[in-house]
Amino acid sequence: MDGKAPVDLVLVEFSGNRFDGSVLAELERLSEQGTITVLDALVVSRGADGAVAWLEASGVDDRLAALVGEPAGILAAEDAEAVADELQPDTALGMLLFEHTWAGALAGAVRGVGGRLLDWERVPAAALTELADH
Repeated sequence: MDGKAPVDLVLVEFSGNRFDGSVLAELERLSEQGTITVLDALVVSRGADGAVAWLEASGVDDRLAALVGEPAGILAAEDAEAVADELQPDTALGMLLFEHTWAGALAGAVRGVGGRLLDWERVPAAALTELADH
């Protein structure tokens, strides 16, 4: 993480705590292509009995641990606690922190010709849909 590319925190809810590996395979593909760099990940779950647990990437899956590398410690217990109360029973929430590696290369090219990035703002998909409907 060099501070030259935008970083996003993505929260994804999984009802029924079902995982088939397809999300992880897509993260691996994006990482291998240099599109993103996974900086950290946590999984927070609430069992059918209401008990809450959370795991760092290394405790979730060897493949996810390999994507994150050495535990960055950016996401921690307080992040898990912040979302745990919102989870319904038999639900899991994945927290993924990743850097837009592709954007860092673009920013470097801009700087290379004397330019500077003035602003970078995320436009929500719902806003784009609303604009397209008008």
